[in-house]
Amino acid sequence: MFTEIEKEKFLKSYRMQKSNARTRKIPFLLTFEEWLTIWNDSGKLAQRGRGADKFCMCRVKDSGAYEIVNVFIGTGRENVRDGNLGKLDSEETKLKKSQAMRGIPHPWSVGEKNPMHRLEVKAKMSAKIGGANHYKQRGVNTPQGYFVTAKAASEALGIPKPTVEWRARYNKFGFSLPNLAIA
Repeated sequence: MFTEIEKEKFLKSYRMQKSNARTRKIPFLLTFEEWLTIWNDSGKLAQRGRGADKFCMCRVKDSGAYEIVNVFIGTGRENVRDGNLGKLDSEETKLKKSQAMRGIPHPWSVGEKNPMHRLEVKAKMSAKIGGANHYKQRGVNTPQGYFVTAKAASEALGIPKPTVEWRARYNKFGFSLPNLAIA
């Protein structure tokens, strides 16, 4: 199955993992044959190594011993993620992470990739939420009739918008805000 040179190489890797587990005070209950079978059956033995995209032997929920029923082969990225699930960062760690990321743009939001920076998106948003569509828009009653916005009344009557708003707010000269009572 394997040459003697390959077995020696794998034995060295096995001993290193066992030693690392002992240093981390994690029981390592796999024999060399069991360890090699797990790796060989996974089909990832050649891609074994350190790093996010290399494969490593992981423990289920990152707890318990290294034993046949408690291990699987996954990427380094998966192993780190699983080990951190449910853990809360201290305030000091949150602050350090925040400071490390300060000034670094997210790749998904840089320049033209950010939809909020494109002119056509800004124009659409402005049209959707501006003027008569604004969530605070209330309309204005004037002696000349009802207008959807103070700006529309201002343009139609030739009066500055702040004047229209002031007259409507204080019910002056026939201006008023519409009654918003819902029956």
